[in-house]
Amino acid sequence: MGEKPEWRWQLGLGLIFVLQSFIEWDAPVGPWQEESFSRGVIALIGLGFIYVAKYRWQFETTGVIPYLRLYHCEPEKIVAHASYEAILSLCFVFLLGYLANGEISIPAPAPLLILLYSSLMFLHAIYAWLVIFGPLNNDEEE
Repeated sequence: MGEKPEWRWQLGLGLIFVLQSFIEWDAPVGPWQEESFSRGVIALIGLGFIYVAKYRWQFETTGVIPYLRLYHCEPEKIVAHASYEAILSLCFVFLLGYLANGEISIPAPAPLLILLYSSLMFLHAIYAWLVIFGPLNNDEEE
């Protein structure tokens, strides 16, 4: 097997791009004439970098599609891990919403990005359940 792909620089750049959405700064207005939209677009690019870094770190290969055969654990743990990660990020969205109602100012794109990540993890957990335990299970392969 070849070398493990490098993921650290992608994680660092992605975190910088995402964390900029949590602070107020004079972002470029862009063709849409809205600073918060520009911050959101930059953060979405950062989420892409973070996703690729997590994929390379977790599966020790390049690519972007998390095939279930790439996991090195029991099938039940795949569904549980994705579900716990989605629930934890959803709780973080509620915490951000609670803090935004108080005296702390949180830019609009920040909770939306975390909600997007949470939704994607729920979809991954549902897909894993359908393939491992549900109607998409192919018992003939075993």
